[in-house]
Amino acid sequence: MTNRPEPHSGKHTLTLAAQALSQAAERMGNDFDKAVNLLAQSAGKVVVTGVGKSAHIAAKIAATLNSTGSSAMFLHAGEALHGDLGAVQPGDVVVCLSKSGRSDEVTQLLPSLAQRGCPLVALTADPNSPLGQAASVVLDVSVPEEACPLDLAPTTSTTLQLAMGDALAVALMAANAFQAKDFAANHPAGSLGKKLTWTLASLVDPARRPAVPWDASLADVLEAMSQARYGATVVWAQDNPGQIGGIVTDGDLRRALAQGALADATAGALASPNPHTMQARELAAQAVGWMKTHSISQVVVMEGERYAGMVHLHDCLREGLG
Repeated sequence: MTNRPEPHSGKHTLTLAAQALSQAAERMGNDFDKAVNLLAQSAGKVVVTGVGKSAHIAAKIAATLNSTGSSAMFLHAGEALHGDLGAVQPGDVVVCLSKSGRSDEVTQLLPSLAQRGCPLVALTADPNSPLGQAASVVLDVSVPEEACPLDLAPTTSTTLQLAMGDALAVALMAANAFQAKDFAANHPAGSLGKKLTWTLASLVDPARRPAVPWDASLADVLEAMSQARYGATVVWAQDNPGQIGGIVTDGDLRRALAQGALADATAGALASPNPHTMQARELAAQAVGWMKTHSISQVVVMEGERYAGMVHLHDCLREGLG
C-alpha cells in the first residue's frame, strides 16, 4: 500500500474540506460583519431555509442558533411554498442556503420574502444568481470542487455551509453577550445541562449525614462511615457540638494504623482539622474539579453555617458530572 492518498479517498475528502474552510476564512470580511449585525439587530426571529442537502444544513444551523441565544426556526423552502410561509413574519431575518442560488423552490420563495420586508442573508457560491441578487448580504460559500468524484453530490460545499452557520452563531453569541448561565437555561437535560445547572444541593442525601462526637470511639467512627458510605465522617467540635471540628477519612484511619495509633484512638485524635467545605449552592462540576485537583474523594457540604451532608466524587461521576 502507498501512503499517498488516492484521489477522492477519505483523506482527500477531508483535505478538500480543510482547504475550503481555510480559503473561506481568508476571504471573510465586511459582508460577514454586516450579516452578523443584521441578525443581531433583528426585531424578530432568524428563519433558516434551503432545499435538498442545504435544507439539512439549514436545520442544524437553526438548532445551533436556538441553543446559543438567537431565536431561530428552520423552514424547508419547498414546504414554505405550500403554506409554511405563514410562519415568516415582518421583522424576521431569513438566512437562505443554496450553492447555485438558482434552485426552483428558492427562487419562487424570494418574491414572498420581499413582500414581507424580511432582510435576506444568502449563503451561496454565486452572488450573481437570483438569490444573490435578492439578498441584503451575500456570504460566499464557493468551493473549488466537491469531494464527490463526479463533482455533483454536495460534500465540500455543505461542509462549508455548516461551518459558516457555526461562525454566524458564535459571532452572535459575542454580539449578544451570551454567557454560560444563558447556555444552561437552554440545556436543562443531559450531562451538559447537569454540568451547568446541578449544584451540590442536587446530590446531597439528607439521610446520609455522617457525624460523630469529638470523643467518639473508633467503633463509632467506623459505624458512621460504613452507614453513610462516603468513606468519611464529620467530627463535631469538642467544645461546640453542632459545629464541625474535623473530619475522619479512610486515609486518616490508614495513617493511624501504620503509626500504631489506632487501637484506643478517639474521633478527635484521628480527625484532620478544618476540613474544606463548599456551599450547597455551588456547582457540582466545580466540586468535582476541586476534588480531583486535591486527590480527595468527598466534600463537606454546608447550607450557610449548617452542615448539610457530604457528596462523594463517585456521586458526581455517576451523574456524568466528571
